[in-house]
Amino acid sequence: MKHDPADMPIACCLTSVELRERAATLLAQYRSAVNGTEELGDGYAFLVPREGKWIAMIAKMMVAERECRPFLTFELVAQPNMGPVTVSVTGPAGAKEFLRTVLCMADVST
Repeated sequence: MKHDPADMPIACCLTSVELRERAATLLAQYRSAVNGTEELGDGYAFLVPREGKWIAMIAKMMVAERECRPFLTFELVAQPNMGPVTVSVTGPAGAKEFLRTVLCMADVST
């Protein structure tokens, strides 16, 4: 069953301090792990390390972000034979600009 992301509320109950802490820790770890970024029409695809510790950290980030940003779609693809690992994060109109500020490194442009 598909949900229309536009109908989903932003349901974050974190305080401003907690959001800043998350940005300084979990999101900073995620950004540092990104080896490459591909711009998508409605978001970004990120190439990340193949090792299990990084995949576990990315899963933790996805769980945390879904709590506050239920309008985002996360797709984690790990290719066979220890091939590339890609995380795609997409969303409704306006989400791409938001993702650029939260998940992308400073040098990503539209």
